[in-house]
Amino acid sequence: MRSAVARRIAERSTKLSFKHALLGLLAEGPLHGYELKTAYETQLVPAGNLNFGQVYTTLERLNRDGLVSFEKVNQAERPDKKVYKLTAHGRRELKDWLTRPSTIELDQRNSTFLKLMLARRLGGVDLMGVLAAERRACFERLHEVTRAKAQAQQAGAPLQSVLLLDLAVLTLEAFLKWLDRCEAALKQETNK
Repeated sequence: MRSAVARRIAERSTKLSFKHALLGLLAEGPLHGYELKTAYETQLVPAGNLNFGQVYTTLERLNRDGLVSFEKVNQAERPDKKVYKLTAHGRRELKDWLTRPSTIELDQRNSTFLKLMLARRLGGVDLMGVLAAERRACFERLHEVTRAKAQAQQAGAPLQSVLLLDLAVLTLEAFLKWLDRCEAALKQETNK
């Protein structure tokens, strides 16, 4: 199940290691570019949406770095295709990556934070109105994602789809908690 919500969530996940995703898919056996794209989008990150250029550019880099190799396969009525396989160096790289903890992204370039700080500095801006608008938008998004998660579960969507939507729900809930803290701190500041 590839809902529009799940697609947007995947598109916002900027820190995915696509290189390692391809290595992981190739660890299961040789595949050509189209098969890698399909496996990524349907089995690994169902909300993912790759273009072929991204797949083949990454495969070229992986080959250049000795992480994958390829064999050309002749096809009768089509152009030859390259079938890629993981090298020993690629297996080590994948294993190392899987055992290293991921960096938890704390990108603090947040537009809501920037709006609140500017509204706080500028005169004539309804600071609590800015905060209320951000909270409403977050609640709407949370409702949308929660509904998409429930629909995914009812439809028997793959586990990876449900878990990705669950991550989105929890992220939005945490953002709402942060907005509550902002409101309390800003009110306390104005009451001084």
